[in-house]
Amino acid sequence: MTILFVAIASVFVSCNKDDNKKTIENLKVAIAEETNAKAKYQAFAEKATEEGYKEVANMFRAAAFAENVHLKNHSDVLKRLGEPKFTPTAETPTVKSTAENIQAAIDGETWEYTDMYPGFIATAEKDKCNDVVETFTLAKKAEENHANRFSTVSLSDNTTVPSVFFVCTRCGGMFSHSITRCGVCQAESELQYYIPQVFDAR
Repeated sequence: MTILFVAIASVFVSCNKDDNKKTIENLKVAIAEETNAKAKYQAFAEKATEEGYKEVANMFRAAAFAENVHLKNHSDVLKRLGEPKFTPTAETPTVKSTAENIQAAIDGETWEYTDMYPGFIATAEKDKCNDVVETFTLAKKAEENHANRFSTVSLSDNTTVPSVFFVCTRCGGMFSHSITRCGVCQAESELQYYIPQVFDAR
């Protein structure tokens, strides 16, 4: 029992040492990025509504909620690591046509899951910050899910954008149908880890 306690304690202490400041910095960068993504998708939803694409607007609203899931997860981990609350102000989003906004969403999500989060995860693993590894990994998987979802959208074909989206409240994965197990993080609704938030454009 004593050995187990020491092992667990050493993991948490290591995440608070000065030589692990890079992981804490990355966590704050991720919080800022998710804050900006949330604001961006809210603005994209308004533009899509203005242009008459109600299903796309609903999709962007679901994406904004999903980014807020990541934001909350990262913020909770930062708090557990004993750091002060970090609440950055969102940058003013660049909003263009809905078609251009969709491409911007694809580009942004792709960069996050192929570049930003993999690098952050590698640093957190090196620093043995397990909670940080977990929250970054959940976000990375969800961002790939988002990029794939945005990539299927065609503004000339309404059938490519579902009227209803379900968002996993554990990882932020987006789905077009109700499921009992999240397809991204595998959380089960029966265990109350996966409680979908519903967005309906009908």
